[in-house]
Amino acid sequence: LGAGLLALAAFSGLGPDPSFSPVAAAAVAGLAAVALPRVGWLVAATAVCLWLATEGGQPGTAVVLACALAITPLLLPKAGMLWSAPALAPLLGAVGIAPMFVGLATLAPTPRRRAGLGAAGFAWLALCEVLTERDLLFGAADGTLARARWEGSAVNAVGDAVVPLLSTPALAPALVWAVLALLLPLFARGRWAAADMLVAGAWTVGLVAAHAALGDALSGAGPGLAQGVVVGAALGAVVAVTVGLLPSWSYERHHTPRAGRGSRSRTTLSPDR
Repeated sequence: LGAGLLALAAFSGLGPDPSFSPVAAAAVAGLAAVALPRVGWLVAATAVCLWLATEGGQPGTAVVLACALAITPLLLPKAGMLWSAPALAPLLGAVGIAPMFVGLATLAPTPRRRAGLGAAGFAWLALCEVLTERDLLFGAADGTLARARWEGSAVNAVGDAVVPLLSTPALAPALVWAVLALLLPLFARGRWAAADMLVAGAWTVGLVAAHAALGDALSGAGPGLAQGVVVGAALGAVVAVTVGLLPSWSYERHHTPRAGRGSRSRTTLSPDR
């Protein structure tokens, strides 16, 4: 479903009207990702980028989109069911509560996936700020040019949209999101509600403080660019702790079988092929 919605958004919002039905193409992408989560998702992502670069006439946009899509499997290997989840970060940013995504990332089934999802979410957020020219949290990296200057050239897109992200501290918050997504479940264990609420409060303060420090450090960031941090962080903590207190969720988190001889590890998100 996530892959199909992302494909539909790309066909409808990133380029000219396609010569085919965007809804039908998105449905095919979604079904492919359901049948083969990893292979289907990669095929759909490649198809969207190729369409943008050819019929869509925007090879530069295709390059920036490909960067966001390529990051996801690297940060979340063998977790195809989660590869569309980072798109929630820019969606939350559009309504001013981007840091809520960090709380949602804590719900991933393993520590590695929590950290990877947190980092991928911020990467998508940063690249969507470049594509949409909207400040979803901290704003585009210093030195990023308007999309009209590079959307028609892959080379210009690399120099004017991607390089500024890599040559400035603009992606530093990805590390913060990864660490905080990893930390909350280590202390909020889903056993005592009062203790978990205290942990969530401290975690929220830490997330807000980290964003305040990042806002001061990032080039071009100024007052008001990180609006919604407090609300987003608090909502993320509430959702994470509330879900973590559910009996079935707590049991899965603390009783996931370990891989051993003659057995295979099992997670709550399968199959990933």
